[in-house]
Amino acid sequence: AACEKPFKLELPLAVDSREYHLSKSGGVARIFFYTTHEWTISLEPVDCTWASINRTSGNGEDDVEEILFSYDENADPDREVTIVINAGELQEQIKMFQTGVAKEWWDGSFSVDDLVVKPVN
Repeated sequence: AACEKPFKLELPLAVDSREYHLSKSGGVARIFFYTTHEWTISLEPVDCTWASINRTSGNGEDDVEEILFSYDENADPDREVTIVINAGELQEQIKMFQTGVAKEWWDGSFSVDDLVVKPVN
């Protein structure tokens, strides 16, 4: 009798990575996580205007879940948002870091002399 029922692996909640680093140009990142429970997902802060996700909940029937994280080009300093996944009483957080224009100042491509205002003749 026990052999007649298919085996179903129990996956409470797991993520493949807790941190992603994104380029300053906009794009889409595929985020994978694993659960056999109903789940919800959100972004923190909730008023984030530069990023979005394509799904906010699921039933856990697929074991491996995929969401698409879309993000705008970053013409500002580095920024981050957190993806929060809840499945039952469990929670995982994934940090999404996006490089901004300020990074160019730190990587040596500009010098302090570039910041000095010089009179126009």
